[in-house]
Amino acid sequence: MSNYKVVFKRIVSPDGKVIAEAKSVVSTSDDQENKISQSIFVNISSVHGYRSEAKSSSSSSSTSSGT
Repeated sequence: MSNYKVVFKRIVSPDGKVIAEAKSVVSTSDDQENKISQSIFVNISSVHGYRSEAKSSSSSSSTSSGT
């Protein structure tokens, strides 16, 4: 079974327009593989209506011997 954590943040201007959004999703495994994965999504809007989007993800795993 995996564990998940999602963090979502939004920056809103005083007139109610969304300026930027960011979301981070982290998952970890409960098995012996000790896997950790993270994905980050960022959206940014400009005053001229242009949008910029970035995505990033990474994962790692480690094993330990029971000595």
